[in-house]
Amino acid sequence: VAANLRPAVVSVGPLIGVISDDAGFSSAVAGLLTALPVLFFGISAPVAPRLANRFGIERVIFGALLVLIVGILVRLIPSPAALFGGSAVIGAAIGTCNVVLPALIKRDFAHRSGLMTGLYSMTLSGGAAVAAAVTVPIDDAFDGNWRLTLASWAVLAVIALVIWLPQLTRMHVVVPVSGGSL
Repeated sequence: VAANLRPAVVSVGPLIGVISDDAGFSSAVAGLLTALPVLFFGISAPVAPRLANRFGIERVIFGALLVLIVGILVRLIPSPAALFGGSAVIGAAIGTCNVVLPALIKRDFAHRSGLMTGLYSMTLSGGAAVAAAVTVPIDDAFDGNWRLTLASWAVLAVIALVIWLPQLTRMHVVVPVSGGSL
């Protein structure tokens, strides 16, 4: 799951010149395209714990992966609205996972939370690095079809979704800690 939390966003950067030229975007609009997912990281973050409390962390992660795939595929539609809308949806999905996945790690690996959090962080950064490194070669393989290049990251998300399926049999909710008295 962690490997999917940056490629759909990072892959836009190496292609932003081509995307801007193709869509006729100004530098300001191109900047908005790259900033939009980050904005939606922040917008979705406060909602994520409530979703986890209601539906369970495992189901929220599964749902966020589904939303991520939808957002990635929406960007295939040849429309600026679809490109921006898909990017916002991607940001919301990733923002949700950014909150609940570390909570799952701390819950399920409390005895090794430092190691597992380090592996999570490394995988997150590794996903970003791989996306930055291979986006242009993927675009070259697709003869400069940047929409298809951006959509190719859905394959990684589908793999994660399939691997995550067994987790749906588990239902753990976030239990609020009572304040107690002083």
